[in-house]
Amino acid sequence: MAATENVTAMAEQKNETRKTKSDLSAFVFLLSFFCSAVAFPDTSLFSGTTSQALVDPELTHSVATPPAQVPEPPPQLHLPELISDSKQWRGPQCGVTEPRFAVFRHADKWEAFWKKGMAPYLPRRLSEPPKVDFDKDMVVGVFLGEQRDPHYGIEIRSIRPTRAPAAPALRIQYRDIHTMSGVFNPPFPVQPYHLRRVPRFDGEVQFEALKR
Repeated sequence: MAATENVTAMAEQKNETRKTKSDLSAFVFLLSFFCSAVAFPDTSLFSGTTSQALVDPELTHSVATPPAQVPEPPPQLHLPELISDSKQWRGPQCGVTEPRFAVFRHADKWEAFWKKGMAPYLPRRLSEPPKVDFDKDMVVGVFLGEQRDPHYGIEIRSIRPTRAPAAPALRIQYRDIHTMSGVFNPPFPVQPYHLRRVPRFDGEVQFEALKR
């Protein structure tokens, strides 16, 4: 009788071991699937875009009304570094929630945009519109629109004059960016942007996406 009970107990233990391994394998499979889904998101919203349909010259119609309280990221989430100097402004949060290109040539439009679309999302020390001499310079910008987490970004890579068929043009080349996201990172929406001060150019400004 004791021998039979021992055999039964050993069989039950083996069954439990098999079940545990099966459950573990299923968990590993699901975890791998989830990682593949979130680690390499498709950010090619602008890829191949050369249409001027996304150009809102001075973002007069593309800035969302800022919320009463701009969301703060959770403590375990680190947003990309904010860049702000005399020649460029780049960061993860702004009031432009749709993909857009912009060219600022007038001080009043630049200041209105900054106060509504930038200042509410920046530290207080950066709330005042940067001074730009629009007789000599202008500001170009690319905006990725709202994304589901801070592993998305956009940057201007080059700015150069080019010869269009009819007249000279200024070509802005940019790329959208994505980095690997952690499995347990909580979602937190961002609106990546990059603005650059450039010498004033009164001709056509073209935006070209670089292939990754």
